[in-house]
Amino acid sequence: MPNKKIILFILIGLMYFSCTEKFYPDVEENVSILVVDGKITNESNSCEVRLFRTVNYTDDYELEPESSALIVLYSNDGLREALQEKSRGIYRSLNDIKAIIGTNYWIEIKTILGEKYESYPEQLNPPIEISSIYGEEVQNIIEDQQSNQAVKFYFNTKQTDRDAGNYFRWEYRESYEWHSPFTSSQTVSSHPSQICYPVNNFNYINVFDASNFKIKEVNHLPISTVFSNEVKLLHEYIVDLKVYSTSHQNYIFWKNIKSIHQSNGSLYDVIPANIIGNVSACSDTCQVLGYFEVSSVRASQKSFNQNEFDIEFADFPKECTEFTMTLEDGIQPDRTKYYIIDKTMQSNAIRYTVRLIECYECNLKYSINKPSFWP
Repeated sequence: MPNKKIILFILIGLMYFSCTEKFYPDVEENVSILVVDGKITNESNSCEVRLFRTVNYTDDYELEPESSALIVLYSNDGLREALQEKSRGIYRSLNDIKAIIGTNYWIEIKTILGEKYESYPEQLNPPIEISSIYGEEVQNIIEDQQSNQAVKFYFNTKQTDRDAGNYFRWEYRESYEWHSPFTSSQTVSSHPSQICYPVNNFNYINVFDASNFKIKEVNHLPISTVFSNEVKLLHEYIVDLKVYSTSHQNYIFWKNIKSIHQSNGSLYDVIPANIIGNVSACSDTCQVLGYFEVSSVRASQKSFNQNEFDIEFADFPKECTEFTMTLEDGIQPDRTKYYIIDKTMQSNAIRYTVRLIECYECNLKYSINKPSFWP
């Protein structure tokens, strides 16, 4: 059985190292394990498989992409589709394949070294519908028992199909219209803009078991939060939500990863060996971890602004507050990062009053184009 610490390291890797604090485990050397991260859904061009290979921890922290593998997607209705490597370790279908409800899908993998792996067939369940996305005003407890106001966003689901599955997970992201509050004739970029559209992805693991619900409606499931000291709702704020209807095994897989990834105690409170994917090796000499997920998905977006709530939100970005830095004479602040408001000589040093440059030209940090998921 693979070393438990190696398994934990790989599972953190599958989450794209989204922890706020990276964990560096002590692992055995000379262990090579194939890591499979794949998915097919009922969306267009959704079939993608990522292959990685573990490396000696002392040599490299990142997982090594597994290139030049042969991956074939199968279904029980006769589909046979070879995936193509689009970039190192990332394989996709050349054709626009959408998974069909009620159909089983699986993949077979053959590495450049001749090692063979396959996933267990999984059936695509009917999707879980998103019935509403909404915001509620809440009091948020911060340090020293103080509180501030916030809007917490939630969604409700409904399973309209009698044969819909009992398990689902969800992902979400946000975008909003951000305005640089200052202008200047001393621009850094050739086409400065004061209106931009930041996007924030949230890498939290969110899963739900509705198997005990007689009426398949689940309400008040949490997504993003906007605090009163933020400017996200000042103009237009967008929530982009995806809900995946998954198998029971896939639910257990993500639930177990969550128990490790978001544990409040030691990372070893939960035994990593209990996390089992649906990919197996065709030889006892090969080791593999990961999952090829077959899930139906529903996506929904909704826009909000501050006029819909009674909270008084900030009208000035806190990151645009001016601050000072003291540098040796002859050294200036990086003008691609800071706008110089004022400077004062102090013996052999200069005290600069500065702001972040995006407070004048937001395009230096954010996109000037609305994301594709804006309604």
